Amino acid sequence: MRKGRRSRRIQAAVAVLSATIAVGSFGCAKTTTCKVSPVELEELREDIAVLQKDLKTARDREAQLQSDLAAKQADLETKRGKPAELRAQLEQVKRGAGKTEKAKTDAKDAAKKGSS
Repeated sequence: MRKGRRSRRIQAAVAVLSATIAVGSFGCAKTTTCKVSPVELEELREDIAVLQKDLKTARDREAQLQSDLAAKQADLETKRGKPAELRAQLEQVKRGAGKTEKAKTDAKDAAKKGSS
């Protein structure tokens, strides 16, 4: 029993000494003054204003991109439900549907010139 009391007393004494040393070393020390010129403060304010403006621009761009992504995903979902219609459109494009008459005429003229 005596041994237990001694160890508690020793632990308490060590704790008190540690606290005293810590307070003496850190707690009562005088703080150093920070020497910053008014010009530096103004430059920092300007930098902060520019960074805040850039942040707002980035957030606006993010919102626009998210909106574009949502629109594209919705478009994709509508197209996923119509594979047969999309295949028909693809076949028309492969056959040349939608080309202007001028392009067809130009192609025929080029073929005639190439064969002569």
